[in-house]
Amino acid sequence: MNDAAPWPLRPREVGPSDPDQELDGINWSAAAPSWRSMFTGLFLPLLALALLVVSIDLALGWSFGRWIDPSSSMSPLLLAAIMFLPALICAFCCCKFFLYLKDRMR
Repeated sequence: MNDAAPWPLRPREVGPSDPDQELDGINWSAAAPSWRSMFTGLFLPLLALALLVVSIDLALGWSFGRWIDPSSSMSPLLLAAIMFLPALICAFCCCKFFLYLKDRMR
């Protein structure tokens, strides 16, 4: 016989239950985060990552545009599209470096 888990004090009822009834002594509606905090926790980091990638893309496009011949006929949108992959790589490296520094500070 396995005595690792204690036996429940009362048998569980089989059938439809009241949605407001507490399950195993835990009030799940109070334990769950609100929809606003879940949306904020998902939306704000994604927005920050998107802004980081766009700002790195603009910086790389601006610096590369000044490096090539100013009289070239390359479209700024084409240059931004070319620089998007290096911007993603730079953003990933910035996030990894931030996590590395965060772990070193502990």
